[in-house]
Amino acid sequence: MNKEAIYNFVKKINSAQNEKEIADFTNQGLIDLTKAKACWIGLANWETNKIEINRLKATDAYKKNPDLVKEVKTIRQTVSDFYNNVEIDELFEYMSFISNENKILKPVIYRNNTLGYIGLVSDDGNFYKNNIDTVNILVEYINSRLEIISLAQEKEKNNRARMEFLASVSHEFKTPLNSIIGFADLMVENLKGTTHEKYINNIQRSALFLMGLIQNVLDFSRSEYKPLELRLEQCKPKKIINDIIWSFDEMRKEKNLKFNYTLSDVTITADPLRFKQLVYNLISNAIKFSKENGVISIVSYINTNKEFIFEIKDSGDGISKKDLCKIFTFFTQVNRSQLKRQQGSGVGLAVCKTIAKAHGGDIYVKSRLHYGSTFWFCIPQ
Repeated sequence: MNKEAIYNFVKKINSAQNEKEIADFTNQGLIDLTKAKACWIGLANWETNKIEINRLKATDAYKKNPDLVKEVKTIRQTVSDFYNNVEIDELFEYMSFISNENKILKPVIYRNNTLGYIGLVSDDGNFYKNNIDTVNILVEYINSRLEIISLAQEKEKNNRARMEFLASVSHEFKTPLNSIIGFADLMVENLKGTTHEKYINNIQRSALFLMGLIQNVLDFSRSEYKPLELRLEQCKPKKIINDIIWSFDEMRKEKNLKFNYTLSDVTITADPLRFKQLVYNLISNAIKFSKENGVISIVSYINTNKEFIFEIKDSGDGISKKDLCKIFTFFTQVNRSQLKRQQGSGVGLAVCKTIAKAHGGDIYVKSRLHYGSTFWFCIPQ
């Protein structure tokens, strides 16, 4: 047996991404390796327990031999009947009985279930004896690849269900939260100048912060199984950034933070809502992780490569070198052991990267633990 041919067969099987590719590679590969006149494979759906993939590869010599054609047709029908109507041990017994001289039948086993079979036929009476050992080895590779594919499909299915659950729950949270925000907005006018003003302001900020976290979870759940959709239009980033900075005025005062910012008055093409979400998350993080009496610096401009640049620098906790590679990963928070006061979902920066990438750009960071961080993103124009 040609070792290089076996290696190429295994390599092709390991590159298969689904059961149909496995079936096609198997039929052609086993014919090439064993010189069989025909090869066929039947694979079942492990949920429905029915053979749904039924592939046969035949040579011209097989097609010209009516006895072989009739024999294979009978075997395939018998196996199908056995599979649907009898115990699996009886199917094994039949395959073992029929495999001899010019035929080989092997069950396909993955996830500890027998879900299909592989058959080969020849007009050579020594075909079984000459090829059974090689076929046994190759079928093990096929079984292993099918198990990997089935596990990946199950994982994808479970992930999709998890994401849909997250999206559903997040929407349920947003309905009462919108009511809290709405009533807080109404009450703030009546409580201005009273001792209760700071309490209602705290309710507003907390509710808006929670709404932001929920929106991040929604964006994460969507991005897992479909690309982020953008509605591009002409917008003024200076006004958007100014409005966001103003919305954090109370939080800034609480920590006595100073904002220094230089914003170019330019027009860019972007999704205004997503752009606002991107900037909001970065400014929110800068305030959250800045120490009292710190300074936050912001600049925005279009560079010589016709990219819009937004850069924000804080004098906060910073990020250790070993954690820099993880901060844009969903549900990842860093420095927890060093900085117990940090709070967050581990979603915001991952969403920022998703938004920047969707615009054709990216987001970057420079940081040093205890010495602050600089984040910036670019959006090509």
